[in-house]
Amino acid sequence: MTRRKKTRTGGPLAPRKQPKMPGSQSSALELGKKKGKGKASGSRHSAGKSQQSVSAEKTIQDQRKGSKKPISLMPTNNAIKSDELTPERELQALENDQRLQMLLQRIEDEQTLTSAEQAYVDEKAERYEQLAAQLGIELDDDDWDDEE
Repeated sequence: MTRRKKTRTGGPLAPRKQPKMPGSQSSALELGKKKGKGKASGSRHSAGKSQQSVSAEKTIQDQRKGSKKPISLMPTNNAIKSDELTPERELQALENDQRLQMLLQRIEDEQTLTSAEQAYVDEKAERYEQLAAQLGIELDDDDWDDEE
């Protein structure tokens, strides 16, 4: 048997197609160029950027960069005064220092201190004496021993 070539026609039993009207809109769209999707190829690498995109990039700023306001690296006189404690407050802070009180209690109980702990006690005791002398407070260790 000889070979028969296949056709796309549906044969005698297939429904008939409608003839195309030359003036209809649907035929104009079918014959015209199809609308593309997305940007044209190579648009990312094109050298000429539009002015709108360049200005849009300048207006949109990355908020993670932070403020551009210059900051002085040297402290001003106002900053120094606000950070310093008055001698009365510093003396009170030394009296309320929990670590210092704990270490002094260990010294009274005749326990040994590490070199770092001993240096801390010495530093705070020296500062306490300086503040007491500055404020005119007399520290008499003999009076305390007699009362006990």
